[in-house]
Amino acid sequence: MIAQYAREGAILAGTIRSWCESIRTELQLDSDEPRDRIAQLIRLAEASCFTLGTVRSSTPTELVVTVNGRPFEVPTVATGLPMG
Repeated sequence: MIAQYAREGAILAGTIRSWCESIRTELQLDSDEPRDRIAQLIRLAEASCFTLGTVRSSTPTELVVTVNGRPFEVPTVATGLPMG
């Protein structure tokens, strides 16, 4: 997998935002199997990939932070920057 990432803003200013612009999967095989069997294997491998499934399905995320044994709330700020 090859990913293209982007980042905008500044860490010290508190405006940093990072995201993935694209993911490319490259597969090279040597096989004597029939083409339809190879295609089936590739489809099943891609369908069972957790990384691709996560990216394609907009999986909800959650940040849970504990500091010194206590829950710690981190306020979020909407910036309008692309998030993925």
